[in-house]
Amino acid sequence: MSAEPMEIDDTPEGSSGVFLPPVNELPWVEKYRPKSLEDLVAHEEIIETIKRFVGMNALPHLLLHGPPGTGKTSTILACAKQMYPEGQVRQYVLELNASDARGIDVVRECIKQFVSSRSMFSGSLGSKMPKLVILDEADNMTSVSQFALRRVIEQYSSNARFCLICNYSSKIIPALQSRCTKFRFAPLKDSEAKTRVEYVARCEGVRISEDGMSALLKTGEGDMRKVLNTLQSCAMSYPGQTVDARVIHKVAGLPQQASIDRLETALCNLPVKECIEAVEDLRVKQGYSVTDLLHEIHDRMVKVNMPPRARNLLFRDLAEIEYRLASGCSEKTQGAALVGSFHEVREMMTTGK
Repeated sequence: MSAEPMEIDDTPEGSSGVFLPPVNELPWVEKYRPKSLEDLVAHEEIIETIKRFVGMNALPHLLLHGPPGTGKTSTILACAKQMYPEGQVRQYVLELNASDARGIDVVRECIKQFVSSRSMFSGSLGSKMPKLVILDEADNMTSVSQFALRRVIEQYSSNARFCLICNYSSKIIPALQSRCTKFRFAPLKDSEAKTRVEYVARCEGVRISEDGMSALLKTGEGDMRKVLNTLQSCAMSYPGQTVDARVIHKVAGLPQQASIDRLETALCNLPVKECIEAVEDLRVKQGYSVTDLLHEIHDRMVKVNMPPRARNLLFRDLAEIEYRLASGCSEKTQGAALVGSFHEVREMMTTGK
């Protein structure tokens, strides 16, 4: 991706050569991206604070951080559309993805050139509105680039405001953090995500069952982008069908609940050999990763009533297995370790030792 400003207006001016697909062909994440601050479904306190900043023409430098799909980029883009005249947003806003264009040259040339001139647009209180620079995925910028950006922010604060967006604020140097007002965007609550899913499903004519909604929200884990992408994939893969939990799990590549039921029964009751065969059947024949099986089994075991010592032992073992899988260890070996951890717990509960 080049360091050219990204166009965030609905329609480009003139023949810019940028191809914009018809609205019906857009990903639902973009098609239903909030157009104004009022359209955002979560983080009411943050939104109200930003509204007051905009209303007073007193927007500070911002640092928006939190997990993916929680509305950070949507919030600042909606804010930009509220701050500047309709159809002229791209003249006042520079949007860069810092993970692609993260070198010091981008700061020295592209950003500095953009902020060196003043905005000619006056806000509602008569004062000149500053330009806006949006740096998405700023935690991927090099330290040298961040220090260069700090100097640009100091030099051109009268002309522009900077909004840094990242997943991990700890990767932003303290000198930049201290110059920004920080807002943390937490994962969306199920009730908040459900409201938006119901709206999108109604607009697209998609039927979704109660168990499908629960499975979709669980799969999304508070990531609205992931939720909408999964819903669109389900609607396109099974047109005209009701989206239920089976469809969600199939499209997302997650184990079906019936398969997890059989695995849970095996792990809790059957001999070691048959348990290993059950894990291998899901891993090899059905193509599920041991990590996915581990997460599903963990969610089941949280709800099972067992002695505290047995629970502590099981969850410690599951955590060790997850760590080894993340480190690149053999899935076959860790599948056997999963079986071993359950048999260790079963022996503890049987003997009381």
